[in-house]
Amino acid sequence: MARRGVSELHGFPLKQMQASGNRTRRRLFRLFWIAVVVSLFFEQSLMADSFHNGGVGACDGCHSMHGYEDGVPLPGAGLSAALLRAADASSICLNCHAGMGATTGPNILSPDGSAMTPGGDFYWLNKTFTWVGGSVPGYRHGHNVNAQSYGLGPDVLNAVSPMGTYDATRLGCTSCHDPHGSGTGQTGSVVSGSGSYGDVPVAGTQLGTYRLLGGAGYDADGSGGGFTFNQGTPVARQSAVSRYGESNTSHVDYGSSMSEWCGNCHDQALFNDHNNGSGFEHPSGNNEGLDDTVDTYNQYVRTGDLSGVQATAYLALVPFERGVTDSSLLDPASTTGPDQNSNIMCLTCHRAHASAFLYAGRWDFEAETIATSHPALGDVGVAGSDIFYAWYARDMVAEFGIGQRSLCEKCHTVPRDGYPPGW
Repeated sequence: MARRGVSELHGFPLKQMQASGNRTRRRLFRLFWIAVVVSLFFEQSLMADSFHNGGVGACDGCHSMHGYEDGVPLPGAGLSAALLRAADASSICLNCHAGMGATTGPNILSPDGSAMTPGGDFYWLNKTFTWVGGSVPGYRHGHNVNAQSYGLGPDVLNAVSPMGTYDATRLGCTSCHDPHGSGTGQTGSVVSGSGSYGDVPVAGTQLGTYRLLGGAGYDADGSGGGFTFNQGTPVARQSAVSRYGESNTSHVDYGSSMSEWCGNCHDQALFNDHNNGSGFEHPSGNNEGLDDTVDTYNQYVRTGDLSGVQATAYLALVPFERGVTDSSLLDPASTTGPDQNSNIMCLTCHRAHASAFLYAGRWDFEAETIATSHPALGDVGVAGSDIFYAWYARDMVAEFGIGQRSLCEKCHTVPRDGYPPGW
């Protein structure tokens, strides 16, 4: 039997084996780094989710006992008895909740508008849009939270909350969200899970409130400022699968009491009076059912198209409350439209944080058609993917047509007293 050459081993060419080994090592190297990136992604998400765990987080995540870390003074630490690890409470929150798009984590402040959370993106507070005949400064895009470390400051127009008395200079994340889980009706029992995703509490415990919102008795100033909530927390449920985004099939399903809760700062009585002379002309709340607009909502597909059916009528850009007080009855994947139990609420038309539109609107209230809304291409101030993110990654013209009118039409398609034609 002839001896094999040194270039062969057990019938396989040596060079081929070497090349194959190099390819295998390269594949393994790539797989290793892919695994590292994926693990870091999930670790970041899990850390953000588990930090609060439905209630209070680890104390040293926000506070420093002595105001120092590794011998270096922390920003803001020592400026108050709170010993915060940042200049203010909102900056503490944004240390974990600022970053790229909503799909990568619970981010509410992005560098480009990509944090398309149900509540909106504080990015828009720094965006002023100007066009021929109009302009909307950034501070009119939503709630102006004080977060010094992130360049966000108080409202320059309103000294107090519109239709209320809350001091605008004190407004921050903890004005609405309770970082400690106290004053929300949750005291006296251990909180073992989030109230946002339909978790099941451990026996003998209870769930936290939706989004850690402060309830009746909550000190909204967070430091003894004297502003106390008198309304309880709303009932709502976010998809546990897609926790940070919003679409027609994965969204927050709202149950009840959102407008009442907003009324803690914005005077709840005004939401239930259509003609009180205050200039606030749209009723909302648990006692404001969609009534005769239910059929319109369910039939409405787009301007001129009323061929819709209730089973697929839900539009994430125009949500509503189901009129239930038990969050287990809510379905964040539901595409079903409203029924006679459903209510209009503040968040039917507005976002809780900020949006690309005036008054934190879900759409441009002052435009006759979607195509003529602002911000628009050519507006001074528009950059990058602003238009794309303004509409939550929806191509509105492709989806609804060039003639699509204001989304007020989802409920109002015939002339009514007090509404212009088409609303």
